[in-house]
Parts: sequence; structure tokens; C-alpha cells
Amino acid sequence: MAAAPRQIVKAVASYFLGDVRTVEIAVATLLAGGHLLLLGPVGGGKTTLAKALAKAIGGTFARVQMTNETLPSDILGYGVYAQGEVRIVKGPIFNNVVLIDEINRGPPRTLSALIEPMQERTATIEGTTLRLPTPHMVIATMNITEVAAGATAPLPLAILDRFTASLHINYVDPRVEREVVKLSDYLEALDGKPTSAAPPSLDLKNIYVADDVIDYIIKLTEQIRRDERVAVPLSTRAPIALYRLSRALAHLEGRTYVVPDDVKKAAHPALDHRIILKPEYGDADPRQVVEDALAQVEPPTYI
Repeated sequence: MAAAPRQIVKAVASYFLGDVRTVEIAVATLLAGGHLLLLGPVGGGKTTLAKALAKAIGGTFARVQMTNETLPSDILGYGVYAQGEVRIVKGPIFNNVVLIDEINRGPPRTLSALIEPMQERTATIEGTTLRLPTPHMVIATMNITEVAAGATAPLPLAILDRFTASLHINYVDPRVEREVVKLSDYLEALDGKPTSAAPPSLDLKNIYVADDVIDYIIKLTEQIRRDERVAVPLSTRAPIALYRLSRALAHLEGRTYVVPDDVKKAAHPALDHRIILKPEYGDADPRQVVEDALAQVEPPTYI
């Protein structure tokens, strides 16, 4: 039997302390079959979140530390020639939850190699295309302070657009930090090995989305596209991500239908990281662009 979404949230929250909303969005992203980008300073618990999610679904976990010397083969795997045959050695991408730490440090060639696994759920090694396990989720971290300071380059839009959701993770409240310190041995015991936990059901086809709610999603997207602060119009992946994440959040709430509040809750995680601002608005915050769109677009009221 598939694990209930709320059971997964509870299991992850027992390791990632103090921010249930972050856990809910992470689980919803997994249910939506998507990938998650975590933004924030080092030491915020991003690795703990990824390991806890893998453990909660009974899956495998792998971590890749991205550097400017990381090769595609370090992530995908490689072929070994022996006695006239090629033996495929699978890389860390062939795990259920893959944490790519400091993804923006990766060279362009390596970043490009992530597009196929994230989009197609396959990896091609030495001409052989292999399916990735199910479920499969990439969780990437990025230190936005270093990007703002020019120490590292921003991620290419082609990669950003493959992430279903993004979350800002800051340091925990001092009261929660006290509990983290007390439970540090327990938290560090997460080893990423698979458990006997039941995997979640990723089938959201039974979650109904009314046409008016879909129209609301499209109007929000169009409002952001028309915003004078935005340099690059949102691609169609943006409303698709908002649609899928809204369904997953409805499923988390135990409903078989999406309401406008699900869309509002999904809007920032699904859209913030896709917004590229014009240079003259460099001091603006993409989150404000989304917030303004939510304020300007009227949601359906009779659902």
C-alpha cells in the first residue's frame, strides 16, 4: 500500500524541524513528480531535508557536491570497456532522491547533462538510454548570497525552468535551534539507505481541477508575463508546474479537488525562481512580482 502523504510529511518533519510549510512543499513537489531548488545560506538543514524525504518514502539517497570541475560522468555514470564489451557503471543520478549541492558551481556542460534526467527521467551513457527509478527527484541547493555577490554565476534559465518548485530556507528560530542541538545525534544518524517504508502514490490524475481554477493559473502567469519588471516571459512550464503543485497540495489536504487557495499556496514555490528581472530592476525581488500578481488577479469565488 502506498504511503499516505500526511504520513510522509510527519516523518520528514521529525528530522527537519521547525518549518512544516517547507516540508509540505517538498513532499508536494515529490507527489507532483517534480524537482526542488533550495535557496539559502549554508547550514540551513538542506541535506537533512533531502535525506529525510528519501527515508520517508523508503527510497535511496545520493549527494553530489558540485564544483567547477564536476563532469557529467560524475553524476550520470560512465562506461567501462572490457573484453570488447561496455559495462555501464551507474552514477548517483540513479537514486530516488539526489541532492546536488551548490548546483550553480557546475560547469555548463555538466549542467546541460542534467536536462535529460530532469525532463525525460532517463540518462544516456555511452549511447545506452536507461530509465531512472520511480519515484525520482532532484533536490538542488544554491547559495543566493554568493550569486548576488558575483562569486558564482546564476543558473541558466533552461535549468531553472526544470525545477517544479523553489524554497528559501533560512536559519531556524533560536527556540527550534535548541531542539536541533539536543537532537543532533539523532538527526546525523540519517544515512540515506532505503527503508521498508511504502513509497507514495504519484498518481494525481484523480485530483479534479475546474476550468475556472485553470483559468486562474493562466491569468496569474499572463499577469507576470506582462509585468514591466520581467525580462524573460515565463515559459509554459510555469503554469504546468503551478497546476501540478496545486494538485499535490490538494492531495496533501485530503481533497480530491483543487481550490484557489491551493494555487495561492503553490504560486511562490512554483514561480519565484523562474522570474528573471530586467537590469534596471536589479534591486527588486522576484517574490514581490508574484505577490503583486496574486493581488491583482481575482481568484474564482464560487468553487
